[in-house]
Amino acid sequence: MADRSLHSVISQNHRRVISVRMRLLEEYSLKLLDLFRPFESVLTSRPPLPPEKTEAIEGEIAAFRSRIRDMKVELGLEHAHRSSRREAAALISTMITYVEELHPRYLRGYGSVSEPMDHYLKDCLKDLSKTLEKISRILKDDSR
Repeated sequence: MADRSLHSVISQNHRRVISVRMRLLEEYSLKLLDLFRPFESVLTSRPPLPPEKTEAIEGEIAAFRSRIRDMKVELGLEHAHRSSRREAAALISTMITYVEELHPRYLRGYGSVSEPMDHYLKDCLKDLSKTLEKISRILKDDSR
């Protein structure tokens, strides 16, 4: 372990920047482990990484995260307390933007949109928007 004096000589700005980067590194390392599981959704599929590599990678990720824990202590890195509610609201907001960008008037930049496609998209997008609004209301409702 590094000298404990590092905790007292690191600037607050450096501590904050290093904390953010280390949180991202830890998050990405955990996402890497997710790649050993297959993923299947309506529009995407992803085969898993080879299972024979799982144990070795898990061990390396454990060592990686252990070093991150050491650095947290040695440098006095900030621990983030993230709000699931705020993250969910941000995701919903992003999803609403994506739905809006699928409106036929925005797709015209990629070529003309036929009348049947225009009506179809408008109907589907209206349904998607309503669903996202319901999700948003459910998340905001404190009685659930």
